[in-house]
Amino acid sequence: MDLISNRTSNISHLAMNGLLERQRAIGANIANVETPGYQRKEVVFENQLSEIIEKEDLKDYIKEQNSIKPAPKTYNDFLQIQEGQMYRRQLSPQEKQYLISNSYGQYDPQIMDDIYSEGTLDGNNVELEKEMMDLTKNGTKYLMLSNLERKYYSGLSEVIRGGGQ
Repeated sequence: MDLISNRTSNISHLAMNGLLERQRAIGANIANVETPGYQRKEVVFENQLSEIIEKEDLKDYIKEQNSIKPAPKTYNDFLQIQEGQMYRRQLSPQEKQYLISNSYGQYDPQIMDDIYSEGTLDGNNVELEKEMMDLTKNGTKYLMLSNLERKYYSGLSEVIRGGGQ
């Protein structure tokens, strides 16, 4: 296991990148609240994160299925095995390829125009109050994830220093 790069940390970094992009889009929306014809921007990334988590769960399941004891070679070996014990199976080529694929590399937060919000007569659909609420909500999520990261790395640092011995 790689101590510095783990699954939770990787997904947390991706989420923070998505939130950073969203923060930029909200900032652009606020800056253009008076610009005629400006279409509000939204950043969508949560579904991509869910897909990455599902893929990583499947990878963990495949690895778990292959981490069980090897199957017995002979009938006598089989007789010596305790009842209820499970055996390792060979991975298919598709499973091997899937395990080495990089789920994280496919992540790309999407910046989209909000075409569903009702606009003003000049075509601008930015509502300052909504943007301010979104800004606060987004900032809170980012702060929560950064605190999670800080605690993870401070715990790792404590282990490296000797855990208070």
